Amino acid sequence: MTVEILGPDATSEQANAERLKTALLKSAPELDQRGIRLAIVPQVFAKNREIDCVLVFEDTRAPKNMFCTSQGVPVQSFVACVEVKNHSPDAVQRHGTHLEVQYDGAWHNATAQADAQVWVLKALQKSPYYGKARREATFVQSVLWLPRVPPGALTGATPSGRTGIFCADLNWHQLIDRFVVNDAQRKVQTLVPADQDSQHHSYDSLVKALTAKVVPTRLDLMRVNALTQKRFDVDKQAYVRRLGSGLLMFRGRAGTGKTFALIQMAIHLARQGKSTRIVTYNHGLISDMARALTVIRDRHKDISPVPEVDTRWMLMRELFGLAFGMDAVKHAGKLYRLEEREALFLHALRHPKAFLKEDVPCCANKVDGKKCPCDPEGCKTWADISVYCEKVLAPYDFLLVDEGQDWSTEHRDLMYDIFDSGRVIVADGVDQFVDHARCDWDRGDIAKNRVVPLRTSRRTKAATCDTITDIARALEVPDWDVEPDQTVTGGRITVLVEPQPRRAIVRALELLGEDLANQPQMRPVDALVCLPHTAATPGTNYCNLFEMVREDNRADYWRGYEWETRQNREYPSRQTALRAVLYQSCRGMEGWTTLCMGLDLFYDHVTARPDIDIEGLRDELKADLGFLFAKSAFEERLATEQRAYALNWLMIPLTRSMDHLIIHLTDADSSLGRVLQGIDRDKISWR
Repeated sequence: MTVEILGPDATSEQANAERLKTALLKSAPELDQRGIRLAIVPQVFAKNREIDCVLVFEDTRAPKNMFCTSQGVPVQSFVACVEVKNHSPDAVQRHGTHLEVQYDGAWHNATAQADAQVWVLKALQKSPYYGKARREATFVQSVLWLPRVPPGALTGATPSGRTGIFCADLNWHQLIDRFVVNDAQRKVQTLVPADQDSQHHSYDSLVKALTAKVVPTRLDLMRVNALTQKRFDVDKQAYVRRLGSGLLMFRGRAGTGKTFALIQMAIHLARQGKSTRIVTYNHGLISDMARALTVIRDRHKDISPVPEVDTRWMLMRELFGLAFGMDAVKHAGKLYRLEEREALFLHALRHPKAFLKEDVPCCANKVDGKKCPCDPEGCKTWADISVYCEKVLAPYDFLLVDEGQDWSTEHRDLMYDIFDSGRVIVADGVDQFVDHARCDWDRGDIAKNRVVPLRTSRRTKAATCDTITDIARALEVPDWDVEPDQTVTGGRITVLVEPQPRRAIVRALELLGEDLANQPQMRPVDALVCLPHTAATPGTNYCNLFEMVREDNRADYWRGYEWETRQNREYPSRQTALRAVLYQSCRGMEGWTTLCMGLDLFYDHVTARPDIDIEGLRDELKADLGFLFAKSAFEERLATEQRAYALNWLMIPLTRSMDHLIIHLTDADSSLGRVLQGIDRDKISWR
C-alpha cells in the first residue's frame, strides 16, 4: 500500500486521518501505485503541542510521470501540516486575513494555530538522531481542513496567505495547487533521496522521526508506576480530597521528592479531566518530565489531558497574549530580549491601564538607548496594537509551580489573580533558592489547603543519603534534616581525583561503564552527568571534552546544555543517550549513577562569585539596624549570605544520585576535597 496511516489507533485524530486518506484516494486513485509513497501521520506530539496530522509524500517516478500542478510544476516530494477543524459551518468565520473557529464561547484564530503547528514540526525535524547529529528542517506546507463545512459556506473570499484552506471536498489536485514551489528546482521538492545527504531529511528519515516512540527503561517504568499509582496513604488522601480549596504546598530540601509530588498531583487531576500546567525554570528538568509524561501518555489512556510542562517565561508569554493579543506579543519579540520581555509581560499584566497608554518603542535600538533613524512622530501606544481583554481567564484548571521559592512576589500575586490560590500547587525548596530574595507563597490572606513538609529522601538510597548528611554536617549546612529511607538499602559514593580534565572524563565514564556492565537492566539514559560551566573552569570546556570522549568511543549522548535542545524542549528519546547537563540545570533531575565532574571547581566558583544583590543586602541591613549599622556588620552578613549561596548550590548536585554518586575532584586538597577527606573512609571509595 503506497498510502498508509502511521500512528495510534482509536483516536479522533486517527479517524481524521482515515477520512483524509479516503478523500485523497477518491480524488486521485493513481496515488496508489508503485513509486509513490504517502505517509499520513496523525497525532504528532512536540513542545507541548499536538500536531493534528502530517503528510509526507515522495514520488520516485520519472519527472514526466509525476503529478503536476495546474501550472505544470512537477510534485516530487513535500511535507505538510494539516490542521483539522471539525466545526459546523456556523462555528467558522472569516476575519480579515485569517479564519476563526468558535469553541469555549469565544472565537479563535485557526490560521494562527495552523501556522504554529508548522513551526513546531520544523523544530521536531531538527531533533538530534544520534549524539549531536541533526538534520535541517524541511520546508513545511500548511493546510487547514474543515471537513464539515460544505463548499461555498464561507462567505466572501477565502483568506489569503501561505495556509491553504479547504472545505469538505478536499481534492488532491486542489491541494497541490496551493503548495509553495521550490523556485530553484522549479518543482515542489522538499526531501532528498534516501542516503544521499545526512544533513537533510529523506522520506525514510522523516517518517522515522515522526513515528519514533520512547522505549521506557526499567527505571522509567518504576518511576511511571510510582507517579501513576491511584491509592494514596491516609495522610495524602486528606489534602488530595481538598484539592481546589486553597493553596497546596510541598516544602522540603533537595531530594525529598517535591517535584515528584507535583507531577503526581498533576496526574491525579488529569484523571479527573482537569488540565494542568507545570512550570519550572529548569530546561533539563523539563526534558526529564517530558520524557516521563510521554511514557505515561503512551501507556495510560485514562490520564487525559496529559499535564503540560514549560518555563515560567512561556507561561508569561501566553498570559500576555491572552490579555493583549498576538500582535502585541510579536511586537514585543521584535523589541526586547528574553529577560526584558518577561519584565514587560509582568508589568503589562499587573498594570494594564498604564501599559496601554505607554508609547511603543520604534525599534530595538531605541530600547537599548542607541541612535535610530525612526520617525518619532510615527510612535504608537500599546493600545493601538493590542486587542485588550480585561479579564484573562485561566488557560489551565490548575497551575503547578516548581521551585516556587525562586519566583518574585509580583509573579506570585499575578498567579493568584488569574488562577486563584485554590488552583495553585507549589513545590517550595527549603535550601535551593538561587534568586536574590525568597518568595513566600503562604501570603497570609489566602485560602490554604495544606503545607506538606517533606523530610525523607525519595531519591537517594539510604547509605548514600547517610553519607550526604555527614558531608552536610561537615560543611555546617544549617538545619540539614533530610532523613534516609531505610527501606531502600544500598548506595555508594566514589571520589575520583584527577587533575587532567579529559582524563577525568575518561576515568569517570569507565566507572559508569562498570555500573552498566554489573547492572544489565540499567541503560545509559538512566545515568546523569553534571558538568561545570566554562566560567568556573577558565581555559577548559568540560562540555566539549565530554562530547569528544563520547564520539571517540562512538557512544550516544544527549546535550541538555545546548541552546537548541533547550529551546525545542527536546527530551532524550533513546535508551543509549547518556544525559549531560550543566550544574545550573540539574535541579530536580536524577540519575541511577550520577557523575559530578569538576565539582570542586564549581564549588570554588560559586563561593567566589555568588549571585547576590549586594546593594540590596546593604540597604536591607541599614533598614534593620538603623544608626547601629556598621561596615563590619555588613561584611559579616555578606559573608554569611555568600556561604549560604555556595552551600545551596553544592547540595543540589550532591543529591542527584539514586544509587551511585561519583564526585570528581581536580585536587584532593581543594576546599571541598578537604571536607570529603574528613568523612569516614568506610563510607567513601577513593579512586
